[in-house]
Amino acid sequence: MTGEIKLSADDAHAIITISREDKLNSVTKDMLVNFSDQVSQIANDPNIRVIIFTGEGKRAFSAGFDLETIMGLKGDEVTEFFKILERTMRLIRQNRTCVTIAAVNGYAIGFGAMLALACDFRFFTDTAVFRLPEVELSVFPGAGASSNLLQLVGPARAKDIIMTTRRVSAKEALQIGLADMLVNQDELMEKTMEFVEEILKKDAKILVRTKTLIDGMTGKDIADADELETAYLDEWLREREETSE
Repeated sequence: MTGEIKLSADDAHAIITISREDKLNSVTKDMLVNFSDQVSQIANDPNIRVIIFTGEGKRAFSAGFDLETIMGLKGDEVTEFFKILERTMRLIRQNRTCVTIAAVNGYAIGFGAMLALACDFRFFTDTAVFRLPEVELSVFPGAGASSNLLQLVGPARAKDIIMTTRRVSAKEALQIGLADMLVNQDELMEKTMEFVEEILKKDAKILVRTKTLIDGMTGKDIADADELETAYLDEWLREREETSE
């Protein structure tokens, strides 16, 4: 099975599913290109306010890249492949149009781990496993693997997870702030959709602006964070005044 990237959209939310269940949803080069196209399409849809990423079946979110894909890359193909990966993860992480959720239904390794890290929220099943094996494979842990993990768990834990390439259980992920929710496998999408429904009740413009503000304050010292928050508040007040006139 070559695999595919499935996209379904309903009203204000979309679900992107990595579908290659017999190979633990490992991603080929063609799948990565398709995934990148799907993300770009849906992230630029003004009607979509929430994107959910998940994997087909109950064993894996995504167990990484297909080894034949990686081993078969030659010359400029290596650069092209990793640039597509980096660009796509950055688009997910830095998008300012919608909320992103990783519904992690099993192994999140390599590509799967990077994707989960790029999202605003990560909901893990109790059987999920997180791992970044890049260092063990002599591959640089880029495409957000290092920077996004650092923001979530701090420098010491990020170094530990990336440099040892060890597995992180769902329970540990919740304890260290890598996962935001831990649920039973059969309840994952139900709980995810309950969260989505709450999100969709909120004012869309305020929601996205708040997300953008928090992302912008992340990593800044308190003074710079305060200044940014004040700037956002002033902008909101000006808009309210203009609307009321």
